[in-house]
Amino acid sequence: MRIANYEFKAKLLPTLATLILLPVMISLGIWQLGRADEKRAMLQAQAERAQLPVYDIVDETTKPADLAHRRLKATGHFDSQHHIYIDNKVYQGKVGYDVVQPLLLENSDTAVLVNRGWIAATESRAVLPQVPHAASQQMIEGLARIDTKDVASLGAGNRAGKDWPALVRWIDISELQKSLPFKIKPYLLLQTNDTQDGLVREWKFSNSPPEKNLSYAIQWFSLATALVLIYLIVNTKKIKV
Repeated sequence: MRIANYEFKAKLLPTLATLILLPVMISLGIWQLGRADEKRAMLQAQAERAQLPVYDIVDETTKPADLAHRRLKATGHFDSQHHIYIDNKVYQGKVGYDVVQPLLLENSDTAVLVNRGWIAATESRAVLPQVPHAASQQMIEGLARIDTKDVASLGAGNRAGKDWPALVRWIDISELQKSLPFKIKPYLLLQTNDTQDGLVREWKFSNSPPEKNLSYAIQWFSLATALVLIYLIVNTKKIKV
């Protein structure tokens, strides 16, 4: 094909490479756009569920899965013998831990694990920070989290040793149940009310926001565009007049 003083002639290797790579890049871009839409819908649904009336754990009759991201309240006292620290939690550039503690429910033989919030690490990794003491009786409000795993759960090895306090990479409720002397609810409660304990509670429900997937999609489409331009340049030459 000839245009003015330029002639396009498709070469075998560049053509094969483009035919293989271009559909892959476009597909990945479309997939990232789909993931962004899924996350936006998920975050919207979570926000709507968080606006529903507060549900008292004592009156709980709903399936655990239906409680996801619902606002719950519970009255009881924290078990001071079984602190759980979630390792490698960063807040405003500082390394620390999320502090999880069983709340023994009032008039019940059951507890719910409460993520009380973030606390800064000490200067030594060998020394865990001291958790502020909670009053004997507490009314806790929070958001129910059913899926307690995160990026850290992709690796092997969760809990360091078997002693208390427990140092973990993520909350595995079924595993923790084996080492606790009481029954625990099958979900984690992310505390939202302020109990003046100095712990930081700023919860995020997605490690990767939709905007990140949109950014990835733009990158893939940009690479596809660049590939087409390179293909045209490689296969086009100027004709000497």
